[in-house]
Amino acid sequence: MASPYIPPINKIVATDNSETIVGTPQNDDIYAGDGGDYIVGGPGSDFIDGGPGFDVAAFDGVSSRYQVVVTGGVATVTDSTDGSVDRLVNVSRLDFADQQLAVNLPSFSPLRYIASNPDLLVVYRDNASQGAWHYAEHGFAEGRSTASFNGLTYIASNPDLITWLGASAGDGTYHYLFHGYEEGRGPGNFDGLGYIASYNDLIPWLGVNWEAGATHYIQHGFAEGRSAGTFNGLEYIASYPDLIQWLGADYGRGTAHFVEHGFYEGRVRDNFSAEQYLNNYSDLKAWLGNNYDAATAHFIEHGYYEGRTDQPLIA
Repeated sequence: MASPYIPPINKIVATDNSETIVGTPQNDDIYAGDGGDYIVGGPGSDFIDGGPGFDVAAFDGVSSRYQVVVTGGVATVTDSTDGSVDRLVNVSRLDFADQQLAVNLPSFSPLRYIASNPDLLVVYRDNASQGAWHYAEHGFAEGRSTASFNGLTYIASNPDLITWLGASAGDGTYHYLFHGYEEGRGPGNFDGLGYIASYNDLIPWLGVNWEAGATHYIQHGFAEGRSAGTFNGLEYIASYPDLIQWLGADYGRGTAHFVEHGFYEGRVRDNFSAEQYLNNYSDLKAWLGNNYDAATAHFIEHGYYEGRTDQPLIA
């Protein structure tokens, strides 16, 4: 049975220095900064976000007094003496009076979780503690996405936000939560890795780092007049029989292969014509129309093995 959400009374926001943070006797939302912090929530039911760095959450009782449950990137610590419940994210270790417990929680952003799920967005907005509660009590078991939304992707997909917000993933997330979703904006479809793969100068500089690609486009590429990218991972795979058999119709792996290997091997980005492939076969044309991505995927998954070709057929 899911435990109820307990709203905070106080909000504590620390600096980016490594420090000791002490909560109040009431229910607190505690946000640590970028340093390595020692966090003492104290009495009450608290939400603690350790942020970047090695962060420790301390409890005054012995470990047997608490029940610790880790659900994805959220640790739930229940105090058996008073029933208080703490939710913790981005924390590396729990210190009890008698022992230390390494939890090393994977990175988890409650706000990205909320932004990734529209039904939660319209209810929770920027309530991080409620996002962590929902994921621990419901979202994990439901198999919900925790980070399909990315603030940099969102900004890079909207020219007005590029000039306004810059490369701030957090600002992008807040904008989407409070404005973008209601304005009918989507979460964005900018492909940071595809952007890198489209430019010879960016490949050796940025490598296989899609966030670096999005950041570069926001900070430099857009102002330089670069396009968001023309590379197509499926067309690249379809151009090479060895990649067809190795990678299959995996757009992302195709893009990553070109950046990491294909570019240096002298491979071309695209030597496959989806248009000609469709024109060659009336059954595919009737089925797929002019959906070139679907045609390319068909060639990779079926057509290649059926002996079909994208070369003009001789009548």
